[in-house]
Amino acid sequence: MKRSIPPENSLYPEFQRYSQQLRERITMLRKERGLTQEDMQSFGLSLRQYQRIESGETENITLANLYRLAIAFELTPAELMDV
Repeated sequence: MKRSIPPENSLYPEFQRYSQQLRERITMLRKERGLTQEDMQSFGLSLRQYQRIESGETENITLANLYRLAIAFELTPAELMDV
């Protein structure tokens, strides 16, 4: 059975919702743990890079950065992405 990939725009609203929820979760976790945006530099993210993640300027977070964020929040990547 051949599966086709839906047009990008048909998945885009769902992707945007998930991306927004993930950004909100990242911000919430940072604040809950008493970390500043500047503190995230200790985990291999530049300040600007982290600010772009929280603000949504970066829509696609790399797997490497998801891993860094998970370490910062003492979670597994799967736990981090469970929104």
